[in-house]
Amino acid sequence: MNDTDNRALEILRELGQRPAAPFHESAPTGYILETLKNIGLDTYTDDFGNVIAHYRNSGSDDPALALVAHMDHPGFEIVEASERGLLAVALGGVPEVSLSNPADVLVILDDGVRIPAQVVPYHDGDGRTVRVELSEDVSIEPPVSVVFDLPDFMLEDGFIRMRALDDLAGCAASLTAMERLAAENAECHVYAVFTRAEEGGLFGARLMAEARTLPADTLVVSLEASPLIPGVEQGAGPVIRTGDALYTFDAEAEQVLIVARESIRQRNPDFKSQRQLMSGGVCEGTAFAVWGYRATGMAFPLGNYHNATTNIRDPKSGIGAEYIRVEDFLGGVELLTEAAKCVGKRNDSPARERVREVPDDVRKRMARSA
Repeated sequence: MNDTDNRALEILRELGQRPAAPFHESAPTGYILETLKNIGLDTYTDDFGNVIAHYRNSGSDDPALALVAHMDHPGFEIVEASERGLLAVALGGVPEVSLSNPADVLVILDDGVRIPAQVVPYHDGDGRTVRVELSEDVSIEPPVSVVFDLPDFMLEDGFIRMRALDDLAGCAASLTAMERLAAENAECHVYAVFTRAEEGGLFGARLMAEARTLPADTLVVSLEASPLIPGVEQGAGPVIRTGDALYTFDAEAEQVLIVARESIRQRNPDFKSQRQLMSGGVCEGTAFAVWGYRATGMAFPLGNYHNATTNIRDPKSGIGAEYIRVEDFLGGVELLTEAAKCVGKRNDSPARERVREVPDDVRKRMARSA
């Protein structure tokens, strides 16, 4: 593994050490802002707390590429500290087993201190409310975030295992790509977008798309770690995503990834990637697409989606770290870095060339037999 690959893993490790539930993304936000500042990119935070970084070294009229990833992961939020105890509500798609059985968690205080605890069923609630039992006597002032007590980051037998690869893998891939592009002074025009509260309903992306924060002609690439489905394999490379469970994406935007893939294969014929409609969930590509942006996606094939060892609706599931293949992650970083430099070449897509070119003998035969 070379230094640039190690750097990508270092960024992912650093993000993993900063847990975030929906609406509680200050820890990864701080690291991302610091990293972008060190890269030297123009960076700002919008009215909703989304982080937007901008790199431009191009006089071309080609549209910009936007790499979009979210900073949060399903968890809980303590909303009440009273005689009834500490009560928390589930934020996003936590495993249902964690609502009906005790589960080990960490309460994350404002200063980043972690308090070991358990969430236990609360039978007087709405099915999404749990009681939090702390391991030590600490004063809690709601709202406070709660995450599963799982590894921040582990490398094991070619896999990355983390509490929240969805979507810190996307954030790390985007940050690494931006760092590489700036370091080589690449000719391209790219935004990196880091959104909030995706797990609750794509809220950060929806508000940003509605506000038209990015130029209308921007080509959006939604980055995700997405659950394994039939036809997708771990170790077979990042997935060029044609759509999600709700929406089909844009072919024009997708061609940027296709051209980037072919460009990489010219120097590395063994480069792996997959192409699939990832129907296991809804991603931020849809949030931008419904507001008129041309969107596509790239996904890392993910095991233990949302920390469920079977599936999130299985009442007998275990709770475990999410995992992806190291090679899929590093391949995704390479694909995004190349894609930023291929926006102007999207009309040279091999798919277009293949369909447009009709052999002369076939053309003549069709004309003669008409």
